[in-house]
Amino acid sequence: MKSLFGAICAAAVFTASADGWKAGEGVANDHAAGKNARDVSFVPRDSSNGYGYRQYALPIGLTFLPWSAPNFESSVYGVRFNFGWGSYAGTYGIDWGVFSRGVEFGGIGANVFGNHFAGDARGIDVGFVNVADGEACGVQIGAVNVAGRLRGLQIGFLNFNRSGIVFPLINFGW
Repeated sequence: MKSLFGAICAAAVFTASADGWKAGEGVANDHAAGKNARDVSFVPRDSSNGYGYRQYALPIGLTFLPWSAPNFESSVYGVRFNFGWGSYAGTYGIDWGVFSRGVEFGGIGANVFGNHFAGDARGIDVGFVNVADGEACGVQIGAVNVAGRLRGLQIGFLNFNRSGIVFPLINFGW
């Protein structure tokens, strides 16, 4: 499994570095200390990418423990597999695994321990704990469901809607 993850990361870095960026042209992440600059995908820092990471739109995403391949500023438009708690900027499609974390979400998220999105979640979230700090538009199914604003349905033992009523078992928002 470790060699498979390494191969996926190496392929992502090779793909990222193949588009013309050369070593020394940007700001590498803090994890690159002591490594060859070609081992890390990075771009010049500006207001849109404060960490210097390259942003991608991928059809398949993989998170393993705290790492996301290729990086946390990417968005997945397709299928995302979670074997830990790594994060993406956005996931649009199917999100499956242990725990999901990100900024925006749209689609079907089925994660054993739950889902946490700093922004909006649109679609179906299934997990032990589901949190959408922004707007939850759709259905949240879990033991604990939390939404900044609810436009849909929450089904669970504890349902919290910060902009409306809190109700156990079933909670509606509009």
